[in-house]
Amino acid sequence: MGDRRKREAEAVNTVTTNMVRDGVNAVLDAAFPGVEIHGEEIKQGLKEPCFFVKLLDAAADRELGRRYRRILSFDIHYFGRDNREMHDVAEKLYDILDVLNVGVGAFPGMAMKHEIVGRVLHFFVDYTFLVWRQRPDDPVMGTMEQSGGLKP
Repeated sequence: MGDRRKREAEAVNTVTTNMVRDGVNAVLDAAFPGVEIHGEEIKQGLKEPCFFVKLLDAAADRELGRRYRRILSFDIHYFGRDNREMHDVAEKLYDILDVLNVGVGAFPGMAMKHEIVGRVLHFFVDYTFLVWRQRPDDPVMGTMEQSGGLKP
């Protein structure tokens, strides 16, 4: 394997779900300073405006050998004052979540869409990346003695 391919494989091996979640939170924090970001559960008494980042779904599909395509689907809730503000926030989310830079690489946001339900903006985005499973440690083959001869 060439050096470039080996570096790419090593970089992809190090991507985790929590790294992507942290990356989404960091992008939101940088673009919306002073707006609280919650990530585990929606608690009563949230101060508006605020974000709630929910990992909706995580899936891994085997592609070839040890290579898997992992897909993380997020629903980013935004609790704002009115629909106009929420649509403005959605426009900004399309821009800032288009490409997510996570330490080891850049991952494009896919299937982005938004809707407002019950005074809450829901912004949906998927991130897809490849992971390689560790090669199993197969036992080393032992030695073999061979003898032979010719028939008279």
